[in-house]
Amino acid sequence: MRSKASCCPLTFNEPEITVWFPYIRFRQRSIERALELTDNFTWEDLQTRDADTGHLTAAGWIPLTMKYSRSAAIAVLCFHTVQSTVRIVTNHETIINAWYPFDWTVSPFYELVNISQVTIYKTEFSSVCFIVF
Repeated sequence: MRSKASCCPLTFNEPEITVWFPYIRFRQRSIERALELTDNFTWEDLQTRDADTGHLTAAGWIPLTMKYSRSAAIAVLCFHTVQSTVRIVTNHETIINAWYPFDWTVSPFYELVNISQVTIYKTEFSSVCFIVF
């Protein structure tokens, strides 16, 4: 039987970062040059509406995109929290399907496993939220 962990995509972790370091170091001058070019550019200086048609330009779409993507991320997080809580309470399950070398369904281990999974999930999600928001 195939486990769920084998079909999940890889997460961004230390091996991927280690692979990128030599590339970034090799291309450091190009990256610094690209960052210097962005100093003179700001989206706020551009027009948000087209003068001829009155339609939104790319600069006008940015605030709307930020607003709706933030709302969507919060909605997904709230739905996932409620869904996971209901599943844990009603089905006596864990947040993440994982194998443990002990019987985690008995009382003290069940609570400890859920606490550890919530801690891991919160740590991983907080790093993603820092990037998104």
